[in-house]
Amino acid sequence: MIPCKMTITIMVAVMLCTASIHVVSATLDPSDPEYWDDVGDATLYKGDTYDAKGYTVAFLDYESIPFEGDFVFVQLRRGDHVLNESILNATCNMSDETIAVCDELIWNDEVKIEIYADTEEDPRSKSPINWPNPCIHINFYLRKMPDISLDLSTNCETYTAQDSLIYLTAEVENGGDAVIKNLSVAIDPGKLRWAHGDLTRHWSSLNFDCEEEFHASLQVPSWIITSEGESFVIFLNATGFDEKDVIYSESTSAEILVLPRFDLKIRKSVENITMEERARVRIDVENLGKDALSIEVNDTIPEEFRLCDSENLNWRYMIASGEVVHYSYFMKPTRPGIFAVPPATATFSANGKTINITSKNCTLAVDGAYIEVNKTAQPAIVTPDENLTVIVAATNTGNKDAVVELRDRVPAGARVTSGNTTMHETLSEGQTSTISYTITLNTSGKITLEPPVVAVTGHGYSRVTTSQMPVIEVIDAAGANLTLYDRNNATSRSEAEKTPTRRLPVMVLYEIMLAASTLALVYLISRFR
Repeated sequence: MIPCKMTITIMVAVMLCTASIHVVSATLDPSDPEYWDDVGDATLYKGDTYDAKGYTVAFLDYESIPFEGDFVFVQLRRGDHVLNESILNATCNMSDETIAVCDELIWNDEVKIEIYADTEEDPRSKSPINWPNPCIHINFYLRKMPDISLDLSTNCETYTAQDSLIYLTAEVENGGDAVIKNLSVAIDPGKLRWAHGDLTRHWSSLNFDCEEEFHASLQVPSWIITSEGESFVIFLNATGFDEKDVIYSESTSAEILVLPRFDLKIRKSVENITMEERARVRIDVENLGKDALSIEVNDTIPEEFRLCDSENLNWRYMIASGEVVHYSYFMKPTRPGIFAVPPATATFSANGKTINITSKNCTLAVDGAYIEVNKTAQPAIVTPDENLTVIVAATNTGNKDAVVELRDRVPAGARVTSGNTTMHETLSEGQTSTISYTITLNTSGKITLEPPVVAVTGHGYSRVTTSQMPVIEVIDAAGANLTLYDRNNATSRSEAEKTPTRRLPVMVLYEIMLAASTLALVYLISRFR
């Protein structure tokens, strides 16, 4: 039975986080629904418990008191500590409502337990004690709180003593559902020395579902001499406060391994060329250390180049102490310009760790003229003896001047009516020259215009590329009654990206005729019924 004196006894305080907590007067009102986070609900029979977020709610007993109501004895625990035991009213005075709160328990402004009735879900919940095997319905709430989440990452897990810097990225996130104030985050480098960036950051507030990051770098220690290397742990610590001035602390760490100095050097070199030449790439690997190393060398080429003779850009070698190994291959440019050449990489294993050594970046200049020829013709559909306008443009996209001799070829049987079919120009870098002429065609069918004949001379090798040739449709006199609308649409189909040709709405006429026939049939059936 429930004790006669209806009092609430708080047995022990509860720790709300792993750090120490100091609670001052609340700045938020627990009567505000926004103060609470809805954790869940449950239906409890006598002796049942409900567990959530480390708390336990127990339905211990019940009693019906005449002229006063039905009461239940509820206990709140955290672990083995009893936080509260209360007698709550389980009878709801309901009129038209189907859901109502009968009574509630708020403990320390941290936990709220509601006893509610839902007559649609459970008709007896309005007065649960008067039924056999009584049960209660509860809602369980916790105060909204922030939640600090940290992540500390490094650019590598393993370094060698010849590396210079360890790059750090520190991330902090408030994954809770309340703002955190006066947030301080600090990187503790331990035995490592600071090089650049921020080791500490402070924010006056960080809203929930928000994150921040900052960066720093540390020096790689050079004193490592043991073959197995040395491990270092870098810590990231954070503290902040919620609206009740409760302190929250979080910590994480990142561990790195620094191996002794391996004096392996890799160099990559390539000389500038012209378009008529091949570029020779040379890779030198030198072992200045005391131990032999089993290395794998990998390389890549710029996308504007092609390998010569199906070269293999992967090599394996056991390089002895003091030895220098040379690798070389050739590649051919596809266009002039200045190109970034990717670094080569030498990979080896030491003490179970994979180590990558890369060469420095370099650039390669390729000199030469690069002539792009584009040929177009309008309209795409003509009749015999109708004028067809042809335009040929030559552009030098290279970096050297070039003399362009161009002679365009006209279809057999065609007649040039105006303009010029030849070009003789000196084109500088980025310069364009254009010729235009008109012809008439005296044959029917589809005709693909021929590419022009181009000769280029200049300083260094030059390359020419030609666009796709236009296709012209020549219609006979029977088709000469095409409308201007049809001719324009046919012309647009000759462009590189064709758009669908608009047609007369024949299908629409068919649909109208079908609908009219259907209506007429329905009318006739109705007349003879």
